[in-house]
Amino acid sequence: MSGLPAYAPTANTSYQPADNPNVNFHQEFSRTSLLTTTVHKSVYESLCEIYSIATVMEMIENSFLKDYITDKEKYTSTVMRMINQYQMLVKGFGKTPTHKQVLAEILPGIDDTHSNLLQLMQRAFRMHVPLAVERLTSGVPATIQHFHTVVESSSEPKEESTAQGPASALALARLVAEATGSFITLMDALKLNYKTKSQLHPLLSDLVVSLNDLVLRENDASKPIDFPGKSKLTTKSWPSMK
Repeated sequence: MSGLPAYAPTANTSYQPADNPNVNFHQEFSRTSLLTTTVHKSVYESLCEIYSIATVMEMIENSFLKDYITDKEKYTSTVMRMINQYQMLVKGFGKTPTHKQVLAEILPGIDDTHSNLLQLMQRAFRMHVPLAVERLTSGVPATIQHFHTVVESSSEPKEESTAQGPASALALARLVAEATGSFITLMDALKLNYKTKSQLHPLLSDLVVSLNDLVLRENDASKPIDFPGKSKLTTKSWPSMK
């Protein structure tokens, strides 16, 4: 009785590679051979980060819906942080025309505003993260979005503001989320021992812009929201730091 044939090919195998002088069958693929330029590397790394954010966000949203996450404050801060990271990564795709070109090669059909980025990534990379797409696209955690929905539905509607009420509430929720995300990003930078002007000034500028966009509406008039310590964010000592 003959024994079982060897698992690996032997000298008697009938397999013969194609005789093509233009193909190197022993060539090893590496990141450097696939990422030909630094722009390719930057775009692919950003897509990898977005992929990881989307998959983690899907898990968080599922857990929140099933009441596995009961700490709403921790959920809100975590989701805000991830939304802010996602928005910063998407903003990076517009650094130069080359970045846009490389992204269009990877994801054909991407629009100028990158609004269909997550939908294209789902098709290209076989992702199924509908809850994450909804959360990242809305730009606000479910706690803030649902809170403003309840406020709008429970308040007595006015004839002149019925059409714009929910939209303005959602816009305010988005501004609150952006300001909170900018604050969290700046705090993370300080914890990572960022000290130079080039590192901190862009993050501080984003925070100041987000805070200035927050306004209170009273009697069809709007005024900036003020709070103790806000003036310190715009002091002249910050832009001149070294």
